[in-house]
Amino acid sequence: MKIRMVFLLVVISLLFCGCTIHHQARLYDMETGNVILVNARIRGNRALNDAVLPSGEHCNGESITGGEGSVTIGSSYSSGNLFSSWGSIYTYGSTTNYSSATIPASQRGVCILICENNVTFDCEYRVSSFSVQGYGICRDNRGRYYRLVF
Repeated sequence: MKIRMVFLLVVISLLFCGCTIHHQARLYDMETGNVILVNARIRGNRALNDAVLPSGEHCNGESITGGEGSVTIGSSYSSGNLFSSWGSIYTYGSTTNYSSATIPASQRGVCILICENNVTFDCEYRVSSFSVQGYGICRDNRGRYYRLVF
């Protein structure tokens, strides 16, 4: 019983301390098989990200998880918030009909990376509740798709 209380107090303290978590994600190029490592410095529901492409160019960006309400993938809903059109990239290559799937805001996120060679990455992902684990899809401005795993 005492151990559970101590563990619970430590977890609650970490949630409210504003600590930065260092985490690594991987972008798997679906065309070439290259893997791009993305280093994330997560604080709350936001992260600053950096990566190095296989060609050596550096990339920087940010991501945010969560938002208001929920979204139905494939809907025409547009409230002007960051997540209102979420799902256009995430559904790439899926054989599932997501037109009726509703995803809570707390479990979805977006990420952007801008690289030195004018390559940009636009990503949509889902995360497990209460963890820093998830998956998603990224599309670059050259039309390539990547699996995102973290």
